[in-house]
Amino acid sequence: MKKSVANNIEMTIAYIIIFFILREWLVPIMELTDTGLLQYFLVFIGLALVLSLVNVNAVLSGLVKMGYITWFIVYAYADNPVLSLDTPIFLMEQLKENLSVIFTGQFGLVTDSFRTILFFMLIWMLVYLIHHWITVHSNIFYFFVITIFFIATLDTFSEYDGSVAIIKVVVLGLVMTGALFVRRLWLQTDMPTNLFTKWKIIMPMLLVVAFSGVIALFLPKIGPTWADPVPFIKSATGQDEGAGQQKKVGYGEDDSRLGGPFVEDDGLVFNAYAEDRNYWRIETKDTYTSLGWIQSTDDKDFVSYRNGEKIEGSLLAGNDVNNRKKAKIEMVNVLPVVMQTYGLESIVADKDVSFLRNERDEKIRASSSGEVVSLYNYTIEYNKPVYSLEQLHASTFEMYEGLDISFERYLQLPGNLPQRVGDLALDVTKESASVYEKVKAVENYFDRSGFRYDKTAVAVPEINQDYVDQFLFDTKIGYCDNFSTSMVVMLRSLGIPARWVKGFSSGSAGAKEDGYRKYEVTNNNAHSWVEAYIPGSGWMEFEPTIGFLNDINIDNDIEKNEEQVLEKPKKPEPKPTPKKEEKKEQRDTESSIIAKAWKWLKDHPIVWWSVGIFIVALVLMLFMSRRKWVPKMHVRSYRKKEANWSNFEASYSVLMTQLLHLGLRREEGETLRAFANRVDTMLETDDMKKLTDVYEQYIYGEQPININFDEMKESWENLINRTIG
Repeated sequence: MKKSVANNIEMTIAYIIIFFILREWLVPIMELTDTGLLQYFLVFIGLALVLSLVNVNAVLSGLVKMGYITWFIVYAYADNPVLSLDTPIFLMEQLKENLSVIFTGQFGLVTDSFRTILFFMLIWMLVYLIHHWITVHSNIFYFFVITIFFIATLDTFSEYDGSVAIIKVVVLGLVMTGALFVRRLWLQTDMPTNLFTKWKIIMPMLLVVAFSGVIALFLPKIGPTWADPVPFIKSATGQDEGAGQQKKVGYGEDDSRLGGPFVEDDGLVFNAYAEDRNYWRIETKDTYTSLGWIQSTDDKDFVSYRNGEKIEGSLLAGNDVNNRKKAKIEMVNVLPVVMQTYGLESIVADKDVSFLRNERDEKIRASSSGEVVSLYNYTIEYNKPVYSLEQLHASTFEMYEGLDISFERYLQLPGNLPQRVGDLALDVTKESASVYEKVKAVENYFDRSGFRYDKTAVAVPEINQDYVDQFLFDTKIGYCDNFSTSMVVMLRSLGIPARWVKGFSSGSAGAKEDGYRKYEVTNNNAHSWVEAYIPGSGWMEFEPTIGFLNDINIDNDIEKNEEQVLEKPKKPEPKPTPKKEEKKEQRDTESSIIAKAWKWLKDHPIVWWSVGIFIVALVLMLFMSRRKWVPKMHVRSYRKKEANWSNFEASYSVLMTQLLHLGLRREEGETLRAFANRVDTMLETDDMKKLTDVYEQYIYGEQPININFDEMKESWENLINRTIG
């Protein structure tokens, strides 16, 4: 009897120590994953330990644990009371939904409730394993070592501070290990089972461990002896963004050091079911540091909105009630933010949540019971604004007078910004009158000035080198971050408020069903662009990156004083060519130089081989990339030509050839209009239909028609850019 009582006391103390060690496992997990209700998980750990301690029947113990898990899932995730008729329905729906996504391999769509069940199961198995170690082997050393390694790893590679937790675990683990060693020694020998005798051996060990723990807790600590391993590991694995190593493409929050190549990643982030093409906006940043972007302040200025309530922000929404649309978001790789569209009015979720909008960076997060949560499915209601072209062209810098002081952060520039960046912006916009025209001039500058879009051959600025200056004048090679950052800096140097925007481009378009087209958005679609404040019109989005196209709605309401009526041109009469002047004889010195050069080339045949190889390589390279540069040459050539019917017909033929290279062939018997509709569906535009309507009128019409060739030229360029972007 005495032996049984002594054993029960020892086991109770051991399980209490195990409880506190397991708590040190649970706390960092909850902190790093923003998971609430810690106390309920601790209750489950205590319950499982008590059931193991008193040796409850396995079936009964399992029923009790399953009952607690079921109660918690209903309490935390269901809208109805636990003891209600709706509870079984809720549980069956959750089971059906999660089993279906698991069997189809869509593990990213597993709900939070099912993840919580799996976490409880993990705790359940861990407690059973510890119970086996204690009762059968009387040894907890391996669990003790794993716990130390776990906390040390989190302390090294995450924001969790495990310095105090490690001391507590070491003290508890040493006490537990010592007590189990004495127990194992007693079981293996014929020593008396008197509890007092056993504790005479244990107490000195307890005092030494306790004293050592107090000393370790309160004495000052020296710095680390070894260097931080994180930078070395990141460098070795290609994750050191600051050293120019390749980064993995995708959305991230740290933009303090831009530049360097990216590794492609086509991992699916979310599916969007929308009526039209959208940019998926997440956040803005206001402070450019010469190396990247940061937020000017860490102050949090949140505004809370109820589920489905109209959201007020800095961006305008349209006022045409007939233009309201919806986009359904289905997250696969869950992000702690909500996607936004332009013209956002409200967000509707199938959970009881509110939405927190940060007025500084304009992120929107979902919140439940005061804690940020991730949403798997929600619907965005939006109404894209329509901007008046007449009003845009009437924008002047005088209209910025009296602008709120909060806009000053959108004019910020680093003090060491090279002067030539501002000089370039002035030169690019010198022929533009209105603010809007200056912004468009900067936006279009990159497409015609020898810049190249590339994710791999991208340089990293040196410590004292400006990121924008390097891109504009040295490399001219980059991806969206280079183009968007450069445009923002150039606009700010002109005195135009501008901000840097991050999110995702529209994604890959799929089939359309019930009015909604499916867009698959991957990590490769992570993107950045520009928003500029146009006085009289508000914030507008702009797209400077080559090959990308935004869908801004502009009403061409400018009244034309004269309408140009163009008839089919007559064949121009050939102009007489002037007589060629007779060439002068070359000077003796020039002939001497040429003769010497020719002799040197004959004496060095390796030069001829090198030149030949270079020419062959150049021709091969130009041939392989002809589908990129040939259309661009046509674009540049078409811009310089006069706007008339003859040039329009030629440009339409060039477009048909480019579409053929893209695999869009006009089928036998297919009308031009049917082909145009098919092209617009594939490229998500309506430009091909506009051009085809005009082309058919030109071919088959007998009367001259009024055509805005500038609009036709813009539609033609948009289509060409879509085929090569």
